[in-house]
Amino acid sequence: MLAPLTSADALALLLPSARVLVASALADGGVQLAARLPWNDVHWPTLLSLASFERAEAQLFRLLQRAPQGAVPDDALQAMQRACRVAVFRAAELADAAAAAVDALEARGVDALWLKGAALAMQHPAGFSVRGMGDLDLLVDPAQLQAARAALRGAGWSDGAAPETYASHHHDAPMHWRGGLRLELHSALFPPGHPFAPEPASVWLGRARRVNWGVRTVRVLPENWHVVHASIHWAWSHEGEIGSWQYLHDIQRLSSAWRPGGADWEAVLRHALLLGASRPVGWALWTAARLTAIPIDDATLERLRAGPERGRGLTEREWIVRAFYSPASSPSVSWSRFWWRRAMAGLGSAQGAWPWALGHGAVELLPAEEPAGPPSGPLARWKLARWRRHLLRVLGR
Repeated sequence: MLAPLTSADALALLLPSARVLVASALADGGVQLAARLPWNDVHWPTLLSLASFERAEAQLFRLLQRAPQGAVPDDALQAMQRACRVAVFRAAELADAAAAAVDALEARGVDALWLKGAALAMQHPAGFSVRGMGDLDLLVDPAQLQAARAALRGAGWSDGAAPETYASHHHDAPMHWRGGLRLELHSALFPPGHPFAPEPASVWLGRARRVNWGVRTVRVLPENWHVVHASIHWAWSHEGEIGSWQYLHDIQRLSSAWRPGGADWEAVLRHALLLGASRPVGWALWTAARLTAIPIDDATLERLRAGPERGRGLTEREWIVRAFYSPASSPSVSWSRFWWRRAMAGLGSAQGAWPWALGHGAVELLPAEEPAGPPSGPLARWKLARWRRHLLRVLGR
C-alpha cells in the first residue's frame, strides 16, 4: 500500500515544466526557489504552452528573469517576454472593462457580487495584473438579470451567443467587450442539479462584504467564503484539472495571513460542511498544501477529507498527476474520472450530478460502446506506451 504523499513527493510527481510553473504561483513569485528548480530538465515548449493555458505569462516571465544565469534559453525568454507584454495589456483592458461594469450596475441599482479572479484583483495592490483571467464573473439576483444586461449594454458591453442556448446554465450568455474580453452574469454559483446545499443567489449576496477598489466600492465574498467557492469551483466544477495554477496562486494570497488551526480555517471547515462540499474543498486545499505552502494544518485537512480510506495513497498520486496536463497525466478520460469520483466519495453519484453531466441541457448518460475488438498495430502500441508512462509517473518510477 502506498504511503500518503508528502509535499516533496507531490512535487516530484510533477514534470519539471509544471514544477517551474507552480513556483511562479508562490507568494514570492518563486524567487527563493529559483536556484533549486529543475531548469536543465524543462521542456520549454511545454512550459510556455502551460503558462499560456493557465494565463500565467506575466508571473512566469518574472520568475524566468530570476533564474540562474544561462538556465533559460534566450529564445524562450524572449517568447515569454512578448507573452508578458500581451498579458499586461490585457490586464489593463480587464480593469477598464470591470470599472465600466461596476459603474453601470451601480447606476442601475443592481447588486452584484464579484467572483474569483476579478474579486481578488479588486482587493490586491497589483490590481488586475495580480494574475491573468479568461473573463469576468459576477453574481446577480435572477430578478435583476435583465436589468443588469441592459445596464451593461449601455456601458459598451455587447451580447454574444443566443440566450436560449444557456437556458440550463448557471450563468447567462456571455457579454463581450472590445478586444474580445468576456463577462458572465451568474444567477447561481453552480449549475442546476449540483449536489450541494441549494442556496439561492440572495444568500450568497447576503454574505458579501463591501471593499474599496480605487474610487469605487464593490462587493466580494469574505476570504473564507472565497476560499470555499474557489476550492469547489476548481476541484468539482473543473475536476481538479483546469485552472490549477490560478487556484494555487489565489488560495495562497487569500490565506497568507491565516494561522494554522485558527478561526479562519475553522470557518472554511464550517462553510464547507454547511454546503455539503467538504470533499471537494478538502481535496483542493490538500493539493494546495502539498504543492505550495498555505498555512493549513493536517488535522483540518483530514476533517475536510473525512479521514483515511483504503487506497488513499494511490488516489493522492492520481490527483496530483492530473492537475497539470502532460503525456503522463492520464491514459483515458474514464480512468481520470474514476479516480476523481473516488476522491469525491460518491458526491453526486446518486442523482448522476457529476460536473460533466450538468449545465449542458438534457444529458442522457449511455453506457460506453464496446469496441469490436482489442486495438492492434501502431494504435495498440501507442496506447500501451501511454498507460506505461502514466503508471510509472504515478508510482514515482
